[in-house]
Amino acid sequence: MSDNADAPLVLITRPQDAAHRFADELRAAVGPVEVAIIPMLEIRPVVESLDLDGVTALIFTSAAGVEVFGTLTGDCSLPAWCVGDRTAEAAREIGLKATSAGGDADALVALMAEARPEGRLLHLSGMHTRGDVAGRLFEAGLRAEARAIYDQVATEPGSELATALAHPGPVIVPLFSPRSAALFAEAAGGAAARTEIVALSRAVAEALPEGLAGRARIAGSPDAPAMIRALAALISP
Repeated sequence: MSDNADAPLVLITRPQDAAHRFADELRAAVGPVEVAIIPMLEIRPVVESLDLDGVTALIFTSAAGVEVFGTLTGDCSLPAWCVGDRTAEAAREIGLKATSAGGDADALVALMAEARPEGRLLHLSGMHTRGDVAGRLFEAGLRAEARAIYDQVATEPGSELATALAHPGPVIVPLFSPRSAALFAEAAGGAAARTEIVALSRAVAEALPEGLAGRARIAGSPDAPAMIRALAALISP
């Protein structure tokens, strides 16, 4: 715990690996800050193998998708179209040649619709997705299809959540997906009212109850650097 009881606590609800990575990035940007990692979701693969026969390029809308892909095959010869910089970075880390759309699903669809990659394009995603990337690309005339390779399973936060929400200083909660936002609000109950929420996008904020959604701060762009800038403004106003 911090020596300063009034210091803010950042409560991160992302899956474990992503949460620890984000905490490291946050501290690198703002310096020492107290963090509680309490995942609302756990990433679990739902396939044991992956047939890439005939596939000419991969599409990823999350780093989790890249990481699960890496456990399913050692074939990293295909180009990868990625929603944002962090996803592209994860793809490059396992040896894929990645192109980042630098934004959200809309930016990815627009980039690919303009570039018009040929052949069979495979979107590897979670069971819970937004944006219908493959469907929109198919409507744009590209041979895109989707396959879910992992599930985002809700987890039970336990007593750690109540302890974090009882922190005497400000409690700041960055939320990265509509599902994790809804799960956090349900798990936190009335205690969520005393938190400062930073949402990755308007869609994430809208998954919260009306009172929370109305006062949530929206990141300037749907990516981790923008989330960190928004958090920094609350941590060191």
